[in-house]
Amino acid sequence: MRLSIFDIPDDGLQQELVLPIAINDSAKPDMAHVFLKVFRFGKKILVEGTLKISVSLNCSRCLREFSYPADTAFREEYKPAEEIKEEDDQELTEQELDLGYYSNDELDIPEIIKEQVILSIPMKPLCNTDCQGICPKCGKDLNDGTCGCKEEETDQRLAPLSKLKELMKDRGTS
Repeated sequence: MRLSIFDIPDDGLQQELVLPIAINDSAKPDMAHVFLKVFRFGKKILVEGTLKISVSLNCSRCLREFSYPADTAFREEYKPAEEIKEEDDQELTEQELDLGYYSNDELDIPEIIKEQVILSIPMKPLCNTDCQGICPKCGKDLNDGTCGCKEEETDQRLAPLSKLKELMKDRGTS
């Protein structure tokens, strides 16, 4: 769904949408419930709204798929892409860091919503805070119980360091 900036009335536009948003290319899209307000000030566009979505993610510790609920509010400002100066090295100002750009006098609403969903997802999603992860040797999910792997023995080359560690522990310094 693309929105032409010329279709935005002077008093703004409000829309309630349900959009399919695919975060992972291989996963089926999740449905985002979005409430948008779009305002036009000349060629500058202000988009604000709220979104609710339950995103299917993989836990970064145990790799299980789980559902992550995202409920966020956003406010973005957009300018025409033609206003970007064509310089090789250009330093962004603090105000430009919060700007988005549109081209062909259209806003790509699903892409704006996808960006907001991605920004609301943690960098290392966890199925729960107590997730034990997987065994580095056999790959068993430790949330289902312990595995039969032996605890790793210390490399004999590091044995003198463990003696030093014990000596420091006895002296009360660690």
